[in-house]
Amino acid sequence: MHGSRPAYWRRRRCEAALRLIVLTVTLEAASLVAAEQKSDLTERNWPCHQILVGQLSLAAVWSGPSIEGLAWRNDQAVADIVATLAARRTPLEAAERAIEDFAQSQGASKTKKLVAVFAGLFETLNDERTQVIAGLLRFGAKQKELAGKIRTENARSREAPGKEPRASRQGEETVARDLEWDLRVFDERRQSLTYVCETPALIEQRLFALARVIQRRLE
Repeated sequence: MHGSRPAYWRRRRCEAALRLIVLTVTLEAASLVAAEQKSDLTERNWPCHQILVGQLSLAAVWSGPSIEGLAWRNDQAVADIVATLAARRTPLEAAERAIEDFAQSQGASKTKKLVAVFAGLFETLNDERTQVIAGLLRFGAKQKELAGKIRTENARSREAPGKEPRASRQGEETVARDLEWDLRVFDERRQSLTYVCETPALIEQRLFALARVIQRRLE
């Protein structure tokens, strides 16, 4: 039994090294592509393949009247419908119907109220998108930190005999367990990343779609 243990741990280290290659290449390739044209350290923490766009452009989603300085929160009816429209749990079709119903109920104040609704939507969804991006940047920084830790653990597990005093069998097992655990955490995080990376674009698409509905009702 004892004679087979070194071979067992060598096999474990080999498997871990192969998994490390697969996992880290994905992250590092994405980071390198993003970093080629960016020198900002924060942007280099961006973990997604999508291009990082920090703020939404008002001109890209709205061609109606100016929304600058509109105190939309002071109007409870406007604030209520903004909350409904901004919530992603509200299906887009239901949100569009809510805009139609709201517009029909406002009479002569329709244009003013609808512009205020868009002002609230833009502010709310832009803030939500900014928070998601900030979370992704924190995630990317943690993943890069974990990738560095994994590389260090992998190097320790592959140290050649003779370079340093040989680690005890218990020490080898500890290194192998730590490496295996960190690889699992890295992989689980990476798998959860795909949907979250799409969230900023989904928010932008929702805002654009609802802005079009509001602008049609201004006519």
